[in-house]
Amino acid sequence: MEENIIDKLEAYLKDLEERYKYYYEVERDKEISGVKVDIFAKSSTEHFRQVLTKNIKIDKHYTKEYAVVKTLKGMGDKSEVEHFSKFIKSLINELVNPSVETMSTILNGVLISASGFSEEAIRFGKKFNFSKSFLLSIKGWCDIRLILVDLKEQRLYSNQKGKEVLSAYKIKSSSGGDKEGNLK
Repeated sequence: MEENIIDKLEAYLKDLEERYKYYYEVERDKEISGVKVDIFAKSSTEHFRQVLTKNIKIDKHYTKEYAVVKTLKGMGDKSEVEHFSKFIKSLINELVNPSVETMSTILNGVLISASGFSEEAIRFGKKFNFSKSFLLSIKGWCDIRLILVDLKEQRLYSNQKGKEVLSAYKIKSSSGGDKEGNLK
């Protein structure tokens, strides 16, 4: 049974890594601020307006996105989810560089449990909310998406901001198709 849980966890991580590779620079087993995470991914997209030709750019700005994925071997309780959300908030000082050229930064905190989450943990995850602006948004802003992946029940939970990308974290069923119906 224990081996099956580890296999499920590793299979989901590999699948997630493959999905990320299209849009992100991906690192496995990275240490950030003294905490080991299973996957760290980052992406930066440049946007600009132009006049007449592609060579005349009026302005440009960047949107940056990070994904921090951590796994739990056991049941995820409220304290685990709180601790993870505090860790994601603390990464703002390390990863976000407020600038007039950076419009927005999004941190995706993904916590995966092979044994499920308690009801309190799910409630906390759904209610979690964090947004911060820098210099009245002139130097951009930062939002946090918190996503809980329950491999045991094959369910996904997220805060309001996380619903924007929740479908990207679908769990593939063992029969090969995607498990879709359980997005919360």
